[in-house]
Amino acid sequence: MRPVWRVGLCAGMWISTALLAGCSRSPDAPEPVRSVRTMKLEASTANSAVDYAAEVRARVESRLSFRVAGKMVARPVSIGDTVKPGQMLASLDPQDLRLSQEASRSQMQAARVNHEQAAGDYKRFKDLRDQGFISAAELERRENTLKAAKAQLDQAVALAGVQSNQARYSKLLAETGGVVTAVEAEPGAVLSTVATVLRLALDGPRD
Repeated sequence: MRPVWRVGLCAGMWISTALLAGCSRSPDAPEPVRSVRTMKLEASTANSAVDYAAEVRARVESRLSFRVAGKMVARPVSIGDTVKPGQMLASLDPQDLRLSQEASRSQMQAARVNHEQAAGDYKRFKDLRDQGFISAAELERRENTLKAAKAQLDQAVALAGVQSNQARYSKLLAETGGVVTAVEAEPGAVLSTVATVLRLALDGPRD
């Protein structure tokens, strides 16, 4: 009886060992070695280009107008024309401006004659006062007349200068070079002093 029990015990242990061996998980296979492609980045390898839509404009664009009002009779430039400093861009009818200039000159001449007469009268009355023939009040009145004549002369001279400048303002000149980008007035139009004649993109930096 004893030998049979030992044989059975050994058989049971062997079966248990075999079952445990069969249930154990086999180890995973190692990952295969993968090749990696590398490339050294350098400035010479960056050959790609990117295009963008844009509009290049002059940094300074001026709206030009006359300094005086009048009827425009000529505009020798058009859109796209390149102009140089001092070039005439447009002109007004100078007739009315010339008449105003002549009238101011006549007023200046009359004021000068009046001042010269007042100065001569004051000198004569001063001599009479020194001799005691007239009163000091009369001499003072003549002096005030001379001062008024001098003020009128100064005013007439200034007005004549203004009218002379306005006669020159009948021509619109380019103060700097550039390109005409827009035209807003045509010959024959009666313009005020704030009416834009054209737009000029000035030479220089671009944005």
